[in-house]
Amino acid sequence: MEDLWVRRELGEELSKYIATKGYNLSLIRSNSQTMPEDIYCRCDIYVDIPDDKQATLFALKYNKALPLKRGKRDNEYW
Repeated sequence: MEDLWVRRELGEELSKYIATKGYNLSLIRSNSQTMPEDIYCRCDIYVDIPDDKQATLFALKYNKALPLKRGKRDNEYW
């Protein structure tokens, strides 16, 4: 079910591109501070691209994507 939501949020074109290139999706989930957990959950979607050249091409093709750097720990982005 979550895969369908991610595909809907990213769009079919971007979802297929990520799948064909073999990039890893990182989903970071967090609960609302004001609403119950079963009603609202925030999910941030990140794409891990190992190669700088591929990352540049990805950024040029999908200019709405924001570049982030990965921290030392898993699920740490800035």
